[in-house]
Amino acid sequence: MKIIDELEFKSIIYSKEKSISNCKIEFDKFTNIDLGEIKNDFVFENIIFSGKRFSFYKNKDKYSNYITFKNCTFLTDLFIGDCTFQSLYFVSNQFDCEYVIIRNCNILEINFSEENVFRKGNLKIDLSEIKNLDFENIIFNEFSKIQLINSNFSENVSIVRCNLNQVLFSHCYFKSHFDYFGNTFNHINNSAFFNRCEFNYSSFFESKFNNDTHFANCKFLNVTKIENTGDEIKTILRFDDCEFLSQVSFNKSRIHKISFNNIKFNDIVSLQETYFDIVDIDRTIFEKQANFDDIQIKQIYNCNRRTIRTIKLQLQKAENKIDYNKFRVYEFNAYREDIRKQLREFEKDKDHLNHRIREPEQLKRDAFVLWISDVVSEYGTDWKRALKFTLFWGFSIYFLFYIIENYNHTVEILNLDNWTHFISGLFRFFLVTDFYNPLETDRVYLTNPLSWLIFIFGKIVIAFGIYEMIQSFRKFKA
Repeated sequence: MKIIDELEFKSIIYSKEKSISNCKIEFDKFTNIDLGEIKNDFVFENIIFSGKRFSFYKNKDKYSNYITFKNCTFLTDLFIGDCTFQSLYFVSNQFDCEYVIIRNCNILEINFSEENVFRKGNLKIDLSEIKNLDFENIIFNEFSKIQLINSNFSENVSIVRCNLNQVLFSHCYFKSHFDYFGNTFNHINNSAFFNRCEFNYSSFFESKFNNDTHFANCKFLNVTKIENTGDEIKTILRFDDCEFLSQVSFNKSRIHKISFNNIKFNDIVSLQETYFDIVDIDRTIFEKQANFDDIQIKQIYNCNRRTIRTIKLQLQKAENKIDYNKFRVYEFNAYREDIRKQLREFEKDKDHLNHRIREPEQLKRDAFVLWISDVVSEYGTDWKRALKFTLFWGFSIYFLFYIIENYNHTVEILNLDNWTHFISGLFRFFLVTDFYNPLETDRVYLTNPLSWLIFIFGKIVIAFGIYEMIQSFRKFKA
């Protein structure tokens, strides 16, 4: 491959040639290239750029240049500033430089295609007006980054099937369509930060979001689709202080942790058939319907009660009684765990924490009520458990009552009349409204105080079990 210096390089591109190829250029100093002096349609093919930084500066004719870099290797930095282009193409290039910067430019089309590889360094577009931006099959290695900052994109932005590492989009306005499709993050230390961006129609589809993807102070003006996204093992997707003005869908996404903090959904939001390990929802407004049908949260015990209650209320509004009852149980369990934490804190430091939590005796009473409801029927959702509880404890208490009432009598086990007497009394004992002695044929009251205590306690237990069983049967009613 021929090696040329910057003077020979300039003499070639400032001539009437439309391309330069198959050579290595060594820049001994910072070199500026005047776009107005080269052909409008110019191709750099199979070139190795090395040495000092080189840059393009503004041309006179607006949107007159079509510049293509094809199969080139950048060992030096490229700076494009204060320029206007019809199109800027990068095809199958390799970047081993510190940065490629496009700043303060007006460009109708930027296109990266056919696997450009950033072995290191940053790709940065700053303070620019871009009509169409197309990134496809770009590979960003471990020490490389893509940045879009303080720029406006008037038509389509497409980031498709790229292997990304660090991503920063800040103060950008995507006026038409933003498509983020089929992208992956394969490096351990990676992040994506979308800060103060405004999206019109946006689609994040079948992309494996990285370890930490964060949307902060962003506004979504039109339909937003974040579907089939995420990596259920490591993806953390956060939304802070954002607003969705139109419909948004997270359907069929599988994400390790998703967080909504101070979010406003002005239209329908859908999280149907989604899978999460952890969900965190705080200070979030759902103006219209939120669909959480068939949502799965693997680590529901790591979700706070506020999040569970929010999902439960949205399921209730959508009249999804099945999932509503599941989250109702989750909420009770979360409340029990909160009570345990408060009591543990109280016991550790009674003097300092006593004024900061509720009366511990009230907490203990709440904990007992929740415990017994869980034991009997799992908070009014399991009628079979309630039936077993009622029969087992009703029979056990009745058996104790029968022994006390007959402690001074001889009961013959093999006598059929005794069994008839025992079973008849058992049925009467289970009649909650019957307060006469179940072992007597006449309507007489008990005379033994201990029998009365056991008798009343048994009625309470049976009544509670029956009530919980009825509640379990009613769980699918409005």
